[in-house]
Amino acid sequence: MPTYNEKDNVGRMIDILFKDVFPKIKNHQMALLIFDDTSPDETWKVVQEKMKKYKNLYLSLAKGKQGLGYGYKRAFRYAIDKLKADAVMEMDVDFQHDPNDVPRFVQAFDEGIDYVIGSRYVPGGSIPREWGIERKFLSVVGNLFYQVTLFMWNVHDFTTGFRLARVSILKKVSFDRVFIRSFAYKTLLLYEMMKQGAKVREIPLNFQLRKLGDSKMTTNTIIEQLKVIGIIWADRLGLNR
Repeated sequence: MPTYNEKDNVGRMIDILFKDVFPKIKNHQMALLIFDDTSPDETWKVVQEKMKKYKNLYLSLAKGKQGLGYGYKRAFRYAIDKLKADAVMEMDVDFQHDPNDVPRFVQAFDEGIDYVIGSRYVPGGSIPREWGIERKFLSVVGNLFYQVTLFMWNVHDFTTGFRLARVSILKKVSFDRVFIRSFAYKTLLLYEMMKQGAKVREIPLNFQLRKLGDSKMTTNTIIEQLKVIGIIWADRLGLNR
């Protein structure tokens, strides 16, 4: 769970997960890893206080803002190497992702799915009505652009940040290749997981409106999309070997 200036959200999210959500998940030991780029608002201090209360809460700190992709690379390594995780989930702290959806991801994992995607664009999924026209356009058309140019018709949400990956498949993926600085890494990781034979399932996600704090969203530019598409097609054509 990435954080940057999220002190208004992180404590409440931690409490809900450990008190209400994790106890509902049977036959699994759940842990929460917060990775923070030394937020100016001292988000990490809230996490450190909560760590005194919850034994399966962990914190990874980096100096300076390094970008979402690099942060996830660090966090995935921590989860795999230090926590010995069987599955790694990605989730935002700002409650745009509903923590009560976590058991649905775990259930899909238990059913043999290797890569579970919380999708806003399958039946039952949604985006906030309050979003402006520009953001709706960027999200809907951006995902459609990926789908058409990559010929990946069975995937509908390439940029969602709510996912679960089976570690046995994840270990076959080159993190240095996938985790580029921008959030566009999400499409690269999806492609690499599918390349390794991962069973993929999209489950409906009702994306919520942020209530506290400032949005971390950066515009998903055409340049970013084209770069990712170029990397994937170069790999398909054997040009990266």
